[in-house]
Amino acid sequence: MSEARRVPWAHAPKTFLYAAGVGVIGGLVGTLFQLGTHLLQEVFIGEGGLLTAALALPWWKALLIPFAGATAAALLAYGFSRKRKSQGMADVMEACTLKKAEGLSIRSTLMRAASSLALIATGGSVGREGPIVFMSAAFGARFAKLGKFAGPRLGLFAGCGVAAGIASAYYAPLGAAIFAMEIVLGNFAIEIMAPVMVASVIASLTATGIASVLPEGWMKGPPLYELPQFVESGPKEYVLYLVLGVAAAFGAKLFVWAMREAGRLFDRMSLPALVKLPIGGLVVGLIGVWLPHVWGNGYDAVNLVLKGTPVFSFVVLLFVLKIVATSVTVGSGGSGGIFTPTLFVGAALGLVVGTAGHAIFPGIVASHYAVVGMAAVLAATTHAPIMAIFILFEMTRETGMLLPMVVAAISASVVSRAIGVESVYVEPLRRRGVHIPSGIEETALTTTRVRDIMREKAAWIRMTATFDMIVGMVQKTRRDAIYVVDGDLRLVGVIRLHDIKSYLAEPELGAAILATDLAIVVPQALPDQTLAEVLSRFDDPDLDELPVVHPVDGKLLGVVDRRDLLTALSVEVLQSQQLRAKFVEHGGAQHYVEIEKGHAVSRIPVPKEMVGQTLAATDFRNRTGLTVLTVIHPQDGREVRIVPAAATVLGADDALIVMGAIERIKALGGTV
Repeated sequence: MSEARRVPWAHAPKTFLYAAGVGVIGGLVGTLFQLGTHLLQEVFIGEGGLLTAALALPWWKALLIPFAGATAAALLAYGFSRKRKSQGMADVMEACTLKKAEGLSIRSTLMRAASSLALIATGGSVGREGPIVFMSAAFGARFAKLGKFAGPRLGLFAGCGVAAGIASAYYAPLGAAIFAMEIVLGNFAIEIMAPVMVASVIASLTATGIASVLPEGWMKGPPLYELPQFVESGPKEYVLYLVLGVAAAFGAKLFVWAMREAGRLFDRMSLPALVKLPIGGLVVGLIGVWLPHVWGNGYDAVNLVLKGTPVFSFVVLLFVLKIVATSVTVGSGGSGGIFTPTLFVGAALGLVVGTAGHAIFPGIVASHYAVVGMAAVLAATTHAPIMAIFILFEMTRETGMLLPMVVAAISASVVSRAIGVESVYVEPLRRRGVHIPSGIEETALTTTRVRDIMREKAAWIRMTATFDMIVGMVQKTRRDAIYVVDGDLRLVGVIRLHDIKSYLAEPELGAAILATDLAIVVPQALPDQTLAEVLSRFDDPDLDELPVVHPVDGKLLGVVDRRDLLTALSVEVLQSQQLRAKFVEHGGAQHYVEIEKGHAVSRIPVPKEMVGQTLAATDFRNRTGLTVLTVIHPQDGREVRIVPAAATVLGADDALIVMGAIERIKALGGTV
């Protein structure tokens, strides 16, 4: 049974309370993961920061440490886990956008996070934000389940977890919220924005508060990146910022291409996944023997670039080899984020352009172009310029860089789309054949299926029925369409009322015309088709409904009409109240009941004062004004639905499906 949905749940205090809880979870997850990374790096590489410690390693340790870390990561991801595939950003995006958040597995997510931790702490070229986001989203969805949120609503809380994870990793609550809305949820509606912002801000405050009390060097607080003294950009520099935006688009194309080709190269290797990742670690170790700057998420190397100290040729080398190291790490099966490596690539590219610009205009500060380059490459690889601008602004806290970043990020995003750069977050899903809709309208059309809105009871008649029987069926059902089926209930066609009007004045036709003579073929729908797939079939103004047939044997299952489709869009897009409740039987049969305006069907907990009493003793209807439709009883880890009876005893862990006035449902803890 599915409850009627209505927008106010997104504005309810309970929603914001749980969003804040997800924020605390995200802040703690981000903090613990960063501390774990710091401690493991000190154990395996040395104290004093990743880059400082790596530069002091003898060559053989620099070669073997990433190899050993990749081997441990491979065992955690593929050897010790019962599931060979754990969950990453692609799974989180699919879960949030396609209403599958309940499928986010805590166990798989933790296994992937442990694999990422081993990889990052030993020099693997991936970012920490990946595992933090995976865990925050999974824990956020699980936490929301405790509040009896279900279905599409869990996707919102998983999105809150994404925002909380990014915010705790970068102290960028506004940019993190935009990341969740622009990339993951694809929705900027206020009902989405408000709880996501709450979770993001709470996560950032949690992480910042913890960082402020930890010993120095354990965890960097905000701002994450510090710039030399800012010098106001002159008008001539905006030409260079525009050039940097174009260069960033082509740099992003190279980065995305390299990661894709590295993945294909490792896919072509006839080796188990347990072996591929250590090979990738060995390649990163080889690079690290000469240039350990490419290890890890690149935070120390980015700060080196921002200081503007490296020579031009060295920065070019950093740009190229960071792309190689990240591509090999990810392509070999490494688990982690690519957000921070993208910032590294952008910083190096920006400094290259800034250094070249400094040769033309000696007054410019080359390191400022490194920051702008970070925003530009991030915008080009994600197709999310708004997020890139705000997240870099928050990471540097330098207001003077905002306008240059706008110019470069927007131009980079536009050019990247023009030259065919695919989003680094969407491309893995496309390879898996998963389409992520853009916008709330497409989301509604592509995530709602025919079976979700179809009516099972269709008016049908046998193909051997006579004209008299057809007329009788029309009079009995008062339907405009009567479906004709064969002996096995397979659909033959449809008889429309206006098609037989001309015969009604000829009673002598009674037994001379059969249903098969009047049936015409009409478009059909399948239960698993999306609304997007069947929408165009309603272009015919004379077609008010489509028959739904079994995909294998063609049996008539029900109908989906224009009203059903418009109602679904009204609920999903306009968030209007649905005045119909759909009841799904255990066998799959579905029935619709019209509900009076101001009323709904919802799930509520058993009131404390009624626990242990029979339904008859509670006098539930008179005391609450609500009608109990189903009692849900937890048993052996699953929910058992019980038809309510007078003798049914209500337990403390039970839940009730009730129907009645919305204000009464809310008073008892229901969400509508």
